[in-house]
Amino acid sequence: MELEWETILSSCIVGITTIFGIFLKEYAQARKNKQKACILTYTKQSDNVEKAIRYILSEVDVDRAYVYEFHNGENFYSGNHQQKFSCTYEALNTGVSAESLNLQNLRVSTFNSFVKNVVRDQYFDIEDINDVPNPLLRNWLDQRGIQSSYAIPIQTLNKNIIGILNVDFTKKRGQLNKKQLDFLRNQAKIIGGYLI
Repeated sequence: MELEWETILSSCIVGITTIFGIFLKEYAQARKNKQKACILTYTKQSDNVEKAIRYILSEVDVDRAYVYEFHNGENFYSGNHQQKFSCTYEALNTGVSAESLNLQNLRVSTFNSFVKNVVRDQYFDIEDINDVPNPLLRNWLDQRGIQSSYAIPIQTLNKNIIGILNVDFTKKRGQLNKKQLDFLRNQAKIIGGYLI
């Protein structure tokens, strides 16, 4: 009788262990599938943002179009977050240098006048970098061969600013016309939908 209980108990343990093993295997596969689906969704969203900024190149005749996204960086010793922004997408015309790798983890405080204008005024417009009073900002633009630049915020549907759509010209340009400005605002809305 005792041997019979040991056999039953042993069979139950083997059965439970087998079921638990199958569950763990299925759970691991489901997580892997979910991760793969997230990556595929993200790459599709990235493709759409890239298409949107490449489209800007053809419609507004800019030399460089890119997206900055805001993020938290490290912490200061005080414990406060270092508010930063980074270039996450970039499209270029032929012969224009790629700058996105050099535009990572930029402190908002360092580029305060640029960010403040985009956030407060809803745009940042420079027709000629020689007219920029801030030498830091003027040098930052000049190092990338920029002669004219225009930037607008990228917002969520709730009007939270999550980034900046920026277009650069390697030559001086005149005022952007209403059609071009409306187009850029619409592209910023489209891009904002993909980034959230």
